[in-house]
Amino acid sequence: MLKLEKKEWYNKSEILQIYPIGLTTYKQRIKKINTPQLSGYTRMVRQSLNESNLKMIEKREIHREVLNELFGDVRVPDLRNIPNVIKWVNNTTWSWFGDVIPSKSFPSELKAKMDYLIRQLNKKRGSSKVLLFYSIEKNTKDNYFHSHFLIKDESCNLCREVIMECLELISEKNTSKETRIYLKPYDYSNHGTNGSNYTLKNFQYGYDILK
Repeated sequence: MLKLEKKEWYNKSEILQIYPIGLTTYKQRIKKINTPQLSGYTRMVRQSLNESNLKMIEKREIHREVLNELFGDVRVPDLRNIPNVIKWVNNTTWSWFGDVIPSKSFPSELKAKMDYLIRQLNKKRGSSKVLLFYSIEKNTKDNYFHSHFLIKDESCNLCREVIMECLELISEKNTSKETRIYLKPYDYSNHGTNGSNYTLKNFQYGYDILK
């Protein structure tokens, strides 16, 4: 989930840069700001037009505390729209992040492995909804590939041991000599969006959102 800490107030243009929504969705959601519980989180600011004090316009600004409430719950975007995919991933609250490095794997094999992984996670999830985002990157020391991933477990039903068990179905297990699987809880207080940005750094070889 994106944390907004650099400034207090955001205008329409800034909101559209942060969230994967269009103008129509913005206009629909902005209507909620007129409810009594949210009305105190908006203000109108007068600004000069074309740097002229003779022409003034009013722009609505919304306080950062309610931005995620108003604009953060967005359906999975069109995967062909990479800028919106990046916004969506950065505005989703993830539970886990990590890497998986199966030996001698190519992109097509990794895609099949990640499809298998989400099926296995869904078998273990109980009533919880599970979401998986992954991207594929080339290894630095050979011509094979590995995958970065993010997992969202809405009800926190999946413990580390269960997720590792599923990951070990698509990759060799970790040993004292090499790490094939890296898995860590997503701690936003320490990582911010660094974990999601790391997963988003390469779209060249493949990526997907699975549920």
